[in-house]
Amino acid sequence: MWKTINFKLSTNDIHIWLTRKSLIPAALVRDYYSLMDESQRARNRRFSRQELRDADAITRALQRTVLSQYADTSPSEWRFSQDAAGKPYVAAPTASLSFNLSHTSEWVVCAVARHPFIGVDIEHCERNVTIVPLAKRFFSPQEYLELLRFSTGEQKSRFFDYWTLKEAYIKARGEGISLGLNRFGFELEPTGKIGFYCDSELQDDPQLWHFGLSSGQGDHRMALALKPRSLLRDLNIQYFLTIPLCSTEVYQGPLLLDDQR
Repeated sequence: MWKTINFKLSTNDIHIWLTRKSLIPAALVRDYYSLMDESQRARNRRFSRQELRDADAITRALQRTVLSQYADTSPSEWRFSQDAAGKPYVAAPTASLSFNLSHTSEWVVCAVARHPFIGVDIEHCERNVTIVPLAKRFFSPQEYLELLRFSTGEQKSRFFDYWTLKEAYIKARGEGISLGLNRFGFELEPTGKIGFYCDSELQDDPQLWHFGLSSGQGDHRMALALKPRSLLRDLNIQYFLTIPLCSTEVYQGPLLLDDQR
């Protein structure tokens, strides 16, 4: 279902922008290079292959054009910096916006909110991974035992549920995998409710966190994590499908992320 676009972003909103790389014409990708600042161009030149450089240009174009939807700033004018842990943020112009990026070989996603702690992760679930050994190493004991209760065919789906949620959380905190993926975990109820717990050493309040998960839809998995400054009663998540500098449509679920459609 499609509806009228509204780019107002309140404290209860989180907007998720997605672009599909294979739908972007080569001529438009070339235009994306002009949007980057010199530091981004220098980083882009370090990629070894043109396809990687183009993928990076698409990601930067999405980042810049999305932020320009919420401020009177052209995409090329944004400047970015990184905090002590390496998490990027808007350095100029001043804007009360936080964002986070993730990508696969086919999709790029940018999440935007009015709160400082936001994370998004997207994963291609059809790649070969050793489910049980990875879960034993990186999951909490509760998650690992829960995973073992599933059949072999179902374990992969639940593994990526947990994995994307964990990645979204550590990206929102901006501390990376060094935080310890087994020091926190999730409980996924049949109703769709996502429970969250963490060790006291992480000095976090699970009740402040909001999580979203697109699960069992297509061959991708996507998870969101948001920690507001104070307790939110409701959270409104909107999805936008876009080709930067070309087109944007609003999508209301269910969100299907499938390379084959």
